[in-house]
Amino acid sequence: MRYGKGSLLVAVMFLLLLPALQTKLHLVSERDLVGFFKPALPEPDLTFFTWPHWFSGEFQQQITVKLEDHIGFRKTLFRIQNEYDYRLFRIIHAQGFVQGKQGYLFEEDYIHEFLGRYFIGPEILDSKLLKLAQLSRDLSKSGIPFVLVFEPGKASFYPEYIPDRYHPELRTESNYDYVLHKSEDLEISVVNLNRYFLQMKDTARYPLFPKYGMHWSIYGSVVAMDTLFRYVEAVTGTDLPAITISDPEVSDSMRWTDKDIGELLNLILPLPGERLAYPLLNFDTTVPKKLSILVIADSYYINIIRNSSGQLFKNHEYWYYNSKLYPHIIDDQNPVYIDKTNLKEKLLSFDVVLLMVSEINMHCGFWNFAEEAYLAFHPDHQDPPWYPSQNTILNNREWFNYIVSKARSNHISTGDAIIRDAKFIYNTKNP
Repeated sequence: MRYGKGSLLVAVMFLLLLPALQTKLHLVSERDLVGFFKPALPEPDLTFFTWPHWFSGEFQQQITVKLEDHIGFRKTLFRIQNEYDYRLFRIIHAQGFVQGKQGYLFEEDYIHEFLGRYFIGPEILDSKLLKLAQLSRDLSKSGIPFVLVFEPGKASFYPEYIPDRYHPELRTESNYDYVLHKSEDLEISVVNLNRYFLQMKDTARYPLFPKYGMHWSIYGSVVAMDTLFRYVEAVTGTDLPAITISDPEVSDSMRWTDKDIGELLNLILPLPGERLAYPLLNFDTTVPKKLSILVIADSYYINIIRNSSGQLFKNHEYWYYNSKLYPHIIDDQNPVYIDKTNLKEKLLSFDVVLLMVSEINMHCGFWNFAEEAYLAFHPDHQDPPWYPSQNTILNNREWFNYIVSKARSNHISTGDAIIRDAKFIYNTKNP
């Protein structure tokens, strides 16, 4: 009996020491957590200890946070908790993501955008679309087509899987609805991939949107690329190197963006597989590359440029969110930001300009591109002085969501709330 108690004590002490041993010796290799789980602070360092830090409590506070961030088996224990909550209660700890019906995963902002909860109103949208219409005319004088491309969205593609608690039956006018209608009125050239995907939904050979991803499937991106670049050929009157799409490899081992939400769940066990298609592309290298193309787009375009970059165009620039230059868009340490000096000359150096936006980003107002490009051609134009604050709100997700909530509480439109706050900010800084 005595030996049994002693053995139990030794086992308990070993379990208590095990995280510390893992921290120092790395006994077991752990999978990194996916998403925003970088340690907030570096590993504990006793050089921070000083008597002033001790008596102020600053040392104790920092050492506690650092130990929690770097304790051994933290990643595995985190995944075990996620596994338990997800498998038993369908609780997701990936902030901003929800599980819909039949296990379909959504980024929540897609749902709000599709249902019209993020509609920013005619006044804000008209200002931007009028600028884009004039930009289209300015570029056309030099023979450069400007095309507004509507990328599809998972919520509009799979509304039947939206959870009932969002009341999809109460859907109202969305930014996509308004921008599409207004673009046609202003005679802006449009490629509506959103509508095209919906038309193919019941006839496509393979899924166009994955069950566990937030973007179109890799197969869907190839379909979109083929459609989009055929349109580029038509509007420029120039043949691109032919693309041959061979029979795809069909696999239930999901790849890259086809499982990007699923990976953010940080589970122990993999999610049930989904049979998805992975086409192989071949490009005709005998046809000369004649066109220079500029694409201003969100993350949907990454799959397209990965498949086609350097194969179809003599110059292929991708301005990620109108901010960073591909491929230096993910590297936070050494990003390459777009040099927009002499922007007019830059725009005129391309043979075609595409502005692409997905459903989730419709409320962002094209990431300031409309204003910057318009000013490049019309430098004497002046927007209202509070206009920059308005754009800052539209492109800051936390701030924008706060405004949406405040507008709902005050029973006013989101557009009015944005303009009021923008004016308030300007007047506060310029009393």
